[in-house]
Amino acid sequence: MTAELPGDAALEAAGAALARWAGLSLASGLKGTLRLAVLAAAGELGLAPSRLAAAVAGGDLHATEVLAEHALVGETSFWRHAEGLLALAARLARRPEPLSIWSAGCATGEEPYSLALALRMAGRDRPDDRILATDLSVRALERARAGRYRARALRRLPPGLAGRWLEAGEHGARIDPALAAPVAFQRHNLLDEPPPGPFDAVVCRNVLIYFEPAVAAQALTRLAGALRPGGVLLLGPVELPLAARLGLEMIEEGGATLLRRR
Repeated sequence: MTAELPGDAALEAAGAALARWAGLSLASGLKGTLRLAVLAAAGELGLAPSRLAAAVAGGDLHATEVLAEHALVGETSFWRHAEGLLALAARLARRPEPLSIWSAGCATGEEPYSLALALRMAGRDRPDDRILATDLSVRALERARAGRYRARALRRLPPGLAGRWLEAGEHGARIDPALAAPVAFQRHNLLDEPPPGPFDAVVCRNVLIYFEPAVAAQALTRLAGALRPGGVLLLGPVELPLAARLGLEMIEEGGATLLRRR
């Protein structure tokens, strides 16, 4: 089996193909992650790792999708960088019309559910508000729709909130259906055109840091373009410098930075 492992050149070719399709760049600093993903994807498809890498490099869509499932970085949790969610929710809660929000790169759903919770905390409880949560991973979306989470995903959530909005069960805590009601999940590639908008807010945090700078810039242009005039973009703190050329107004609020479309 060792002889069938892809060499550096084959691995880089597979990584380049993955980056072209999904924006995810693992060919340099995260080469070890890419190699492990190739091994896992090859095992799932019953292929030698070298054949899997060659198939991805050659444009095999199914092989690329399976590799992406194993390569995507899905580390997240409830209430991550909560100051940003709370600042955004406080601003949105004042709007008289129904809200339309896009949570891009939502992984297993902790982010959009946290946003729904932040809106509740801001006094916003309208049945016509909508949060569209998207991700590239089919498996992550299945887990998000199920709405069941282990203790690690809840580690940042204050116990009082967890006790109010999650129902403890034998297989972990489950999101209260009332909190989950405004959230809808859909598969989407950030390199494709945005879902139909416009949106009052777009949330995309800790996703673009895994993209090559040029690809991240293209994705950011699409995210900002999906906002309605006056709409707000919320990025992860380390991603804010990537948005410097978008022409968005920076708003400091509640210890967070929001980017407003003029």
